[in-house]
Amino acid sequence: MSGLKVLVVIIWMLRGAASNKWEIKMPKKIDAISGLCVQIPCQFEIPDSFKQSLNNLVEGIWKKISAEGPNVLSSKMKVSLLKGNVTGNISDKNCTTVFYSFPDGYSETFFFRLQGPETLLYTFQQGINITVHKDVPPPILSPYVQVMEVLEGTRLTLTCSTVISCPSVQPQLQWNPQLGEKLTPALQEDEFGQTLLASSQMFNVTPLNDQLKISCSVLYYQGAKRPAETSITLRVLYAPRNTIALVSPSDPVSEGSMVVLSCHSDANPAVQRYEWYKDSGSGKLELQNQGQTLTLIAKSTVQGLYVCRVYNIHGTDRSRPVAVGINSCQCSIALYTICGLLTLFLILITAVGLVKYKSLLNRLEASESLRGPMTYATLHGTSDTVYNVIQTRASRSEDDYENRNLGKPHPK
Repeated sequence: MSGLKVLVVIIWMLRGAASNKWEIKMPKKIDAISGLCVQIPCQFEIPDSFKQSLNNLVEGIWKKISAEGPNVLSSKMKVSLLKGNVTGNISDKNCTTVFYSFPDGYSETFFFRLQGPETLLYTFQQGINITVHKDVPPPILSPYVQVMEVLEGTRLTLTCSTVISCPSVQPQLQWNPQLGEKLTPALQEDEFGQTLLASSQMFNVTPLNDQLKISCSVLYYQGAKRPAETSITLRVLYAPRNTIALVSPSDPVSEGSMVVLSCHSDANPAVQRYEWYKDSGSGKLELQNQGQTLTLIAKSTVQGLYVCRVYNIHGTDRSRPVAVGINSCQCSIALYTICGLLTLFLILITAVGLVKYKSLLNRLEASESLRGPMTYATLHGTSDTVYNVIQTRASRSEDDYENRNLGKPHPK
C-alpha cells in the first residue's frame, strides 16, 4: 500500500472514529465499458452506538433509482436482479462490489443499504451513477488545456491516466509522439479507492515543439475495443531569433532614389517593436526610426550600415548590418543608352574597316603572284653612235614586219 493510500485510510478511520454520522465513501460516477465488469470501491462509517451490531449477519444490499428503490444485489442472496458480487467484508466496513455484464448504453444510480438482524437498518443517501459506453472513455491528461502555453526551456511533465473500472482487464497507455524521458506506467489509487493506470513523460520544451500536438491513447486488447485518445497542442513562447534586415534595391542607387529596408524575425508571441539604427562610423549605433520597414531617399548622408533591433515580452534580438550605397554618377538611363549605342557603332565601324583592309591586302598579294618576278636593268651613259645603232635596228625591224606581211597571200 502506497504512503498516500495509507494516509487517506488513516484520515478516514480517524474521521469515522470521531464521528457519529452515517457516511459512505465511493465515487459519485463511474464510466464503464460494455462487455467488461464494473468495480465500485466502497467503504462506510456508522455511529458508535451501532458498531456492536456490525457482524457477519449484516447484509449489504444495493438498490437502484433511489434510496427507497428496488433491491438489485445482496451480499447474502445468491440470486439477484443484477449479476454481481459484494467482494468487501461488511464487518470491516468494506462494501466494495463488482457488477457484471452491463449492456451498452445502460445508465443507472445505485444506493447501498445495511440491513442487520436488529436495529442496524440504514440506506446511505449518497448514490453512485454507472454509465456504460460502447467505446473506451478517453484518458485524462494533466495538466490539461486544449492549447498549453509554455516558455522555451521549461522542463515539462505530462501525465496520462485512466480509471481501471474492471480490475481483471488492464489497458495500455501510449504517447504520440514520445518525447524525452518516459516513466514506467504505474498503478495508483485515487481518493475514492479507484485504481488508476498512469504514465508520464518529461522533456525540455524548445521552439521546435511549437504547435506540436501531443496525444495519449488508451488501448484495450480484449473485445477489440477501439483506442481512445486525449491530446493537447503546445504553444511555445520564446524571444525573437533569426532576425534579418533586407534592403531594396540591394545595389547602389543614384541620389534621389527610394531605398526600402525591411526587418523579419521569428518570435512567439510576435515581435511587438522594431527599431532601426545606423552605424555612425565610430561603431556607435544611432536610432533612426521605429517600424518593420524604413523608407529612405538616397543622398550622401543616408549612405552607411543599418541594423534592425526587435523586441517581445520574452527578450530581444538584432540583425546583421546591411549597407545602403549611393552611386555618385548622375547619368540618366537615356544617357547610358546613348553612350552604349555610340560605343556599339564605333565597334562596328572599326570591324568593317578591318575587314576592308584585309580584303585589299589579299587582292594585292594575288596580283603580285600573277605578274611573276620583275627584272631590273641598269642603264649607263652612252654616245650618240650607240643611239643611232639602236634606232637603225628599230627601223629595220619595222621594214621586216611589213615585208613579211606583203609576202603573205591575201584572202579573196
